[in-house]
Amino acid sequence: MLHLGRLQLLREVVQRGTVRAAAEALHISPSAVSQQLGLLAGETGLTLFERVGRRLRPTEAALRLAEHGDVIAGAIAAAEADLARLRGHLFGTLRLAAFPTAARTLLPGVMAALGRRHPNLQITLRDLEADESLVGLATDDLDLALVDEYAEAEIDWPRGIVRRLVLEDPLFLALPPDWPESGAVRLADLAEAPWIMDTETSHLYRVVVAACRAAGFRPAVRSHCKDYAVILALVAAGLGVAMVPGLAVRGRDVTVRLQPFAPPAARRIVAAVRRERLAHPAIAETLAVLERIGRGEGPSAAGRPP
Repeated sequence: MLHLGRLQLLREVVQRGTVRAAAEALHISPSAVSQQLGLLAGETGLTLFERVGRRLRPTEAALRLAEHGDVIAGAIAAAEADLARLRGHLFGTLRLAAFPTAARTLLPGVMAALGRRHPNLQITLRDLEADESLVGLATDDLDLALVDEYAEAEIDWPRGIVRRLVLEDPLFLALPPDWPESGAVRLADLAEAPWIMDTETSHLYRVVVAACRAAGFRPAVRSHCKDYAVILALVAAGLGVAMVPGLAVRGRDVTVRLQPFAPPAARRIVAAVRRERLAHPAIAETLAVLERIGRGEGPSAAGRPP
């Protein structure tokens, strides 16, 4: 007979990639993980991992067992949802994550609204970029995450993740306040300007580079910054131009000149959740609040984008 706890532990190792990562997530020692995997191999009579250099690679048997672990995790999530409905009130912990601009502008209002309705529900928030949130969802470290999608930067979504559109967030050109007022600015007009960019690993960086190339030039990058407040400050000081999403300027007193550009561009803000958790009342209510925000009806931390 298979030991359920060992099967779930195997699933963690396969999803996280290493014994050490699984051990850290489960707050146990790597030697304890290895010991339990050895016992599971004995129960199955199969080799579960092969050593490749200094790493362990899961065998076909391990991958099959991990898939069964996914099914079991789904059944547990369904049981939790049923129990929550029977209780008639929400308690426990709801683990949320969002990329920085959404964490600042959208989720404070969501968390406050849910907290007022369900005082026994503990709601936590982690400020994570999209790729980090996807890992958290895949490994069951998160219940729901807000992720930004760009058409030019496709995301490799993990198996079993469901997306719900929250809103379309328009992109703007950010120009110094003394930029000549000569009507609409085309992207090609900025070919000689220095650019203030997000980091090279970000989705927005790839979007900006692709848009500039389509306009016939490669942007001359003066600075890379992760914080939009810094980007806007550098543009306001006349040190360059930038492309920023609407949420980056929501609720801020900005002195830069903001202008949509043609053709219009936007990023999609989506709520991502594991399929088996959709039925949980806390998840369902969170999605409902986010949908109302997307329609301009729900709570928010600040005013609307320009």
